[in-house]
Formats: sequence, structure tokens, C-alpha cells
Amino acid sequence: MRFYLKYFPIAVLLQLIFSELLTINGYQANIMLIYVILCSMPLGNTSQSTLYGFLVGLFTDFVLFSGIYVGASSLVFSICGFWASKISFNFVFRNFDIYWIAFVHLGVFIYSLFRYDYFFFNDFFLFLSNWFFVTYFTCFVGFIVIKLFSLKDKIINA
Repeated sequence: MRFYLKYFPIAVLLQLIFSELLTINGYQANIMLIYVILCSMPLGNTSQSTLYGFLVGLFTDFVLFSGIYVGASSLVFSICGFWASKISFNFVFRNFDIYWIAFVHLGVFIYSLFRYDYFFFNDFFLFLSNWFFVTYFTCFVGFIVIKLFSLKDKIINA
């Protein structure tokens, strides 16, 4: 639980920086999604990680974002927190990057269904390009954050 509390202010600060200063062509990295996934991966308690994902999602919807899609982050973070905690029994050092990248793909895809729903039904290739750029920008920032704070070792040993 200390891992949650220790890195939450850092995740909020990074989300604010990336949402305001480091937006590339309108695409923003979702640091809070990475935070929920990384905090839920070592947990075996799915209800705790799902609830925590929901609460972080509510905080994200009401405080960090504009509030247009209230509840979308809560849904996405709950789903990703649930599935990320499910892999705790199969959690090994060599599979760490595969797991968090897969969950980032899942989370950004579900969030894109809400945010880019018009493109999903009218221009599917534009929807895929939006999903692709947001996903890989988030993964790129995730790699930097994980290396910068040495989170891989901290999460494995949690």
C-alpha cells in the first residue's frame, strides 16, 4: 500500500505536465493509467486493485481532465486494475514489460472507444490511428518513467 501512496503525487504531477506541456499533435500520454497498472500488478487482491483503479479514475475525471467523459477513466482503470492484479500469480521479471504494455493497449483501446466513438463508426482508420498514437506515446513515456524511477525492481520485489 505504501507504493500507492508514495508514487501517487508523482503520477499526478507527471500527468499534469504531459497533459499541458508535452502534448504532441493533440495526443496525451495517460500516466495515471500506467500508474494504476503498475500498482495493481504485484497485488493478488483483485477487489482492492479494482476499487483503487475506480477511485483513481474518479480523481482523474474530476480533477485532472476536463470532465467531459465522466466515468470513462473509472471504467478503464477498474478494468485494467482488475486484469493487472490477475497476473500476480504468473508475475516474473522477464514478463514484466509484456504485461504492462499489453494492459496499456487494452486501457487505451477502451478509453478510445469512448473518446473517439465518432471515428470508430464513421472512419475506422482514423480511429485506429488515434488509438495507435496515444498507445505508443503512453508506452514510450511509460518506458522512460519505469527506467527513471527504477520501478521494475521495486514492483517485482513488492
